[in-house]
Amino acid sequence: MDTALKKDIYDQLIPVWSGCFSRDFTAESIVPDAMPDMAGVVDAESVVTLRSKETEAGCLTLGASVSVSVLYTPENGGPLQSLAVVVPVEMRTDAPGADSDCRTVARLRVRALDARMVNSRKLSVRVDVDCEACVYQRKCIELPSGLAAEEKGVHVLTKTAPMVTVADVREKTFVLTDGYQLPTGSAGVERILSQRVDAAVEDVKFVPGKVIFRGKARAGLIFACRDGQVFAGRYETEFSQIMEVEPQEGDVTPEVALMFTGAYFDLPERQDEDGRVAAELHLVAQATCRVTGEASYIADLYSNRTCLEPCREQIALSCAVKSLSMRQSVTGSAEMMGAAGDVLCLSATVGTTAVEGNTVKVNLNVRAILRQEDGDYTCVRCRLAAEFTTDIDADAELQGVCVTAADVFCAPAGASLDVRATLQMEATAVTKTSIAAVTAVEEDPEAWAVMPPAPSITLVRVEPGADMWALARKYRSTVEAIAAANAGKETGLLLIPKAR
Repeated sequence: MDTALKKDIYDQLIPVWSGCFSRDFTAESIVPDAMPDMAGVVDAESVVTLRSKETEAGCLTLGASVSVSVLYTPENGGPLQSLAVVVPVEMRTDAPGADSDCRTVARLRVRALDARMVNSRKLSVRVDVDCEACVYQRKCIELPSGLAAEEKGVHVLTKTAPMVTVADVREKTFVLTDGYQLPTGSAGVERILSQRVDAAVEDVKFVPGKVIFRGKARAGLIFACRDGQVFAGRYETEFSQIMEVEPQEGDVTPEVALMFTGAYFDLPERQDEDGRVAAELHLVAQATCRVTGEASYIADLYSNRTCLEPCREQIALSCAVKSLSMRQSVTGSAEMMGAAGDVLCLSATVGTTAVEGNTVKVNLNVRAILRQEDGDYTCVRCRLAAEFTTDIDADAELQGVCVTAADVFCAPAGASLDVRATLQMEATAVTKTSIAAVTAVEEDPEAWAVMPPAPSITLVRVEPGADMWALARKYRSTVEAIAAANAGKETGLLLIPKAR
């Protein structure tokens, strides 16, 4: 007898490779002849922009650039100066299982930045770029769920299990435009000395065929005026976008990752404090859509006419998904070490991020540029530590973790600055399990031929909670026959009739 199984097909995107890795990149720049010599570096700010993502046989390559604005004080005094350095970035890593048809979700960020003088006319910049990426490949999974055709005497135990699949990975580029008010008192703005940007998704929803997400893009700009004065501004642009995705049935949980592809700021033609800076921010949104449904599978089968040996396989499944959004405030102190002055600008950069079970540990690097009474500028720094503890299940895994500094504030406190920052953490908790599914059946007529005959009826004492399926299998009966012979009774002395 040839027992064929009916197979259900699940079309999905499976992660063939995921991981985090970092690379160091360096670049040197010469101070243009029209600019004064450097006396010392005050601070450096960076903007990382994604240029390309490419997968090929067993490899992932990401192209990007880091635009660095280096603030320095001139050797012979004078107003604060800025030198722009562009650091090309190409990040390549082995990604077993990847090919040219894969879809990739990637986040890049500058984890550390260092700018040093080589001499008064030459500058060296080093950036530590951190990447988190996941490469998906479309694959059909076949899972037997029953018999291909009805066969007399073959009994099948079918179960269902919750299953979460990645149904779609899409991306959309979009542009934000805004006008940023110049700081009060900044008449005669001449140029932008430095810029920084970041963006965060604050809410994501799914409607049939669409992912709707909203969030904020933040920018920090430092301006120089004709009279040598320096001003700083912090700005926010709210956004809401709709991304077309494949229509899905069931409970869909979308996740959106953002990357900048460009950031441009133009000063107003009329350079007074009533003017507005024209901002044009280019971003790419990368959406991952997970669908929660059910998978039917064969847990066991047997025949009372021949010996059937089920071949089982442990199949790993994602069985639950949950979106997490958490906020936390952290405080610390930055020692000014005799460099007291007014705070020109304050910025915070998320450094190392480590996921340990249900906990996310983060280092936050805070920098404050101080304007001293003698007109010089200096930078003070401090590092803060934060820890997000989630309530995920022990079998869950945190994926797509993204931590951003939503707000940062400071206040003078004697010889130091008291610093307070608000961190926003977004993540997806995916719970995994495994099922023992029957994937094939082998018949052994010879084993059946030597089996002793079963009695027509057997009297068995059954304890509460006994597996009636296992009982029927053992005594060559059926669950239905046992129920009929005992009027639905399931414990105590039961009659187990042999199947006819």
